[in-house]
Amino acid sequence: MATQLDVNNQDYKLLQKIKAGDETAFELVFKNYYPHLVLLAQKYLGDKDLSESIVQSVFVKMWEKRREIEIRSLKGFLVVAVRNKCTNELKHQQVVREYEKINDAKDEAVWMTFNENVYLQRINNVIEELPEQRRRIFKMSRMDGLKYREIAEKLNISPKTVEVQMGKALKYLREQLQPLKKQLLATIALLIML
Repeated sequence: MATQLDVNNQDYKLLQKIKAGDETAFELVFKNYYPHLVLLAQKYLGDKDLSESIVQSVFVKMWEKRREIEIRSLKGFLVVAVRNKCTNELKHQQVVREYEKINDAKDEAVWMTFNENVYLQRINNVIEELPEQRRRIFKMSRMDGLKYREIAEKLNISPKTVEVQMGKALKYLREQLQPLKKQLLATIALLIML
């Protein structure tokens, strides 16, 4: 029958080997403590897969930091590390739940403000903000369906000028309508989920 002193002495020797990079010693510690630590984590989290992941991450960190960390009690170190990881995970889950509540409220607000006429009016307002010639070129291209060459002939300008003006118009519209695009995408996503 092993006494507590024997266990501590054995753990000390294993820790020294682990510090030296002995993978066999590390595997032995892993096999000895892993099942107990997973059960401990499950008491906190109630999720076996997550508990296994938490315990594995503790062992990975222990291996990565093996030369730096000072461990007096192997069991104590592992238990505290797992408990701290579980506590952090529970805090993280709480933050995620709060964030989801806030986003749900925002999504609901987006849904409530969805109005096709509002979006169309905003797009028309942005188009009207364009300089006169750029606005005319944009409308002729996008609303009348004319090709750049046809627009150039009608306005007595070069097709290259039409191309440059369209590029500037599209860039301006993208910049100005970005918030509207995000709101519209959120609304569409909500519609799809219903």
